[in-house]
Amino acid sequence: MTSIKTVLLAAPLALLAGACTSSFEDRYHAALPVEQRLPIEVKSEVALLNVSTDGAGRLSAQARQQVAAFFNAYRADGSGAVEIQTAIGGRAAAQTEGEIREIAAIYGIPRNLVTVSGYAPEKDSRTTTRLAYARYVASVPSCQNKDWSENLSTNWDNTTYPTFGCSLQENLAAMAADPRDLSQAKPMDAAAASVARRDTVMDKYEKGEATASSAAAGGSGKVADVTSGTQQN
Repeated sequence: MTSIKTVLLAAPLALLAGACTSSFEDRYHAALPVEQRLPIEVKSEVALLNVSTDGAGRLSAQARQQVAAFFNAYRADGSGAVEIQTAIGGRAAAQTEGEIREIAAIYGIPRNLVTVSGYAPEKDSRTTTRLAYARYVASVPSCQNKDWSENLSTNWDNTTYPTFGCSLQENLAAMAADPRDLSQAKPMDAAAASVARRDTVMDKYEKGEATASSAAAGGSGKVADVTSGTQQN
């Protein structure tokens, strides 16, 4: 009987011991808002396209479509200049550069945003030209290895899974048209001036003050009297 009582008493003690395994840092981190617990990271990466040409440096129809799609993507998420890297070697490189510049012009990319450099291609390589530009990408590094292994039925701190909220953050990162907007706001332009007025009106409303603009001196605000032609004097 003594041994049985010992086993029965040991079970609750083991559970209490497990309740103290999580550190204060773990509990504090679990209580943070999702944007702090699983922050979105915005970084720059290089978009690269290898283009094959014939011996004279001319682009095939398929290559022209690939270059067109590349410039279209640049307009959507590119930053800085587009670099054309041509294989070192005379007239063929000039032909390739000219065709690529023509496609860039069709997509409205200014000439000064297209730069050219040369490179030494690998032996027997079919790629004679490369296009590159920098773009910004948003991701959630903390969600790369999702962890759903914790048993919440024995979670005495009443916290969620460590990666709870990953879907929300990853969807937000994927939906951003310009990932840079997630790290810093764009400067206000003339079109956004009404936002400042809205903030002023809301601030006055919350303070219980009149939200209407002050009338100009000498102006009554009354609409001019108009007499209908059917009215008799």
